[in-house]
Amino acid sequence: MPGLDRVNSPLFAAVNALIPIGELKNLKHYLNKFNYPETAAYIQSSGKELSNFYFKRDDPWAYFCYYRDYTWVDIPIFTREGFESFQMLELIDFEQGRINKCLKGKDFKTLFYIIDNRIAILAYEELFDSIPDEDKYETFWFIYSRCGLALKDFPKEYIKKIEGYRPRPLDLPPGDTLEIYRGQPEARPTSIHKEHSWTLDINTAIRFAVQQEGQAQVYKASIDRRDVIAFIKRKNEKEIVVYPECLQEIERVQLFGLADLKSQFNPREILEPYQFYLGQLRKEYFYRPQGIHGLMHTRRVLLLNIIIGLLQGCSEKQLNILCTAALYHDIGRINDNVDPQHGRESFRKAEDLGVLTGLDSSEGQILKYIIENHCISDRQAR
Repeated sequence: MPGLDRVNSPLFAAVNALIPIGELKNLKHYLNKFNYPETAAYIQSSGKELSNFYFKRDDPWAYFCYYRDYTWVDIPIFTREGFESFQMLELIDFEQGRINKCLKGKDFKTLFYIIDNRIAILAYEELFDSIPDEDKYETFWFIYSRCGLALKDFPKEYIKKIEGYRPRPLDLPPGDTLEIYRGQPEARPTSIHKEHSWTLDINTAIRFAVQQEGQAQVYKASIDRRDVIAFIKRKNEKEIVVYPECLQEIERVQLFGLADLKSQFNPREILEPYQFYLGQLRKEYFYRPQGIHGLMHTRRVLLLNIIIGLLQGCSEKQLNILCTAALYHDIGRINDNVDPQHGRESFRKAEDLGVLTGLDSSEGQILKYIIENHCISDRQAR
């Protein structure tokens, strides 16, 4: 396994910056958080080695820590009173016990779930030969995702070695070319052409773009299937890891905010049809009206359908089809799980309720197609 540069790599910056607590023994006071003589004596009386305690200047909430082997515990105050109040020695024993149990049982999945982010990749390198070959790939990318690591921090030969342990092909959508997205709250110093973390899901990209204040930006790109380095499903973000030089056809996706809509429409153009169709909605149509696919969801879909229909220049009849589909697309649900059949059940229920009125035969067929197929992929559409 090619090793990382433990001196210069930012992945080991936290460990490299640690200062042994003994080097501060002549420091009288440090923000009223440090009393070396009494705390050192207290630690040594417990049987613990003082050499495993450190000062770290990068965290004002915890200037000190305990670090030994694969156990890292932050310590907010280095005084005997602080140790006793926060039960630091007991916490250290607890964390060491958890880590040692995982090591003894070779439970690497749990180990890398509980180990401190700052030493996870270091532990992975040191334990690499002990991790079963079939788990090396997934373990690495779990650490990568959990710890917020970056592809640029790893030499290409390192990643290539990891890829060699991939137990099966990536579970990607069909096709030789994939469409991927990236969202960010504002322009970054680095160009979008140099970003390595993307997603298959535009909604995930939008969420990242709007979760902070700033000028929300969403980008779209394409990539050859064979160039995908990793597909990380953790946290349901459908993350695609890719070398930036493999990105193709990068373009910014146009987002519409309230100000944009105000400049294009009279608010009445949106509110009047919204209120009209909303008046046709009944809570008794839904198996769980207050659930995630109930009234609030339906209102949101209705509003977005009206906005998109107006932006696309839909006729009154076309808008009626879209709005009717929005009202009844989920009324056939009997659970909130992924359910590819609930589109058919929703249309059947809408017919039984007699709510599909004012449509000619061709409009009815379009409406049926939309409702029945909204819950399945385009390639499965009937």
